[in-house]
Amino acid sequence: MAIVNNLDINYTLYYNVLDYFKLIMKNHPSIATVSQGDASDFDQTEFPAYPVANVMVSQSELREKTIVHTIDLIVADKVKEKNNESTGANNEQTVPYYGTDDSVDILANTMAIINDLTTFTQFGTEAFDIEGNIIVTPFVDRFNNKLAGHVASFRLLSFAPRNRCTFNLLEESELDPSC
Repeated sequence: MAIVNNLDINYTLYYNVLDYFKLIMKNHPSIATVSQGDASDFDQTEFPAYPVANVMVSQSELREKTIVHTIDLIVADKVKEKNNESTGANNEQTVPYYGTDDSVDILANTMAIINDLTTFTQFGTEAFDIEGNIIVTPFVDRFNNKLAGHVASFRLLSFAPRNRCTFNLLEESELDPSC
């Protein structure tokens, strides 16, 4: 995988972090719809196409030379009932995974998509690093509109110097000589 040299963009900015994730999710061949925002609002929308992906910055930590954003990525699909096809004289049904819907298939697919997105972020760009482990939590029926998928939570380290004195916020008579 070729590394994307994108250090000319200030990825410590909130908008740029959101735009980055929306772009890579939009470019992923398995994602049909991309959104952003709080997960509590995620189930309020009937999406035009599935699977869907959502990004949210849930927290940011300002450090001396970096900003660490806590990112939550949701990748989900609409659960569909499987056809009850049976074969043989005993009317036996062969279901490779437990259940009468495709939720296990959705969980497998959304985990693979999460892996693609986080691997590209961790190893395919120079502007970010993922600090610590990526926690991926599956869900089924978490939302009211029959979605299943995964939520990935991780700490995204974005590299950009925090200038000591971008603006002098003191009155002129109290100028800080270190600025």
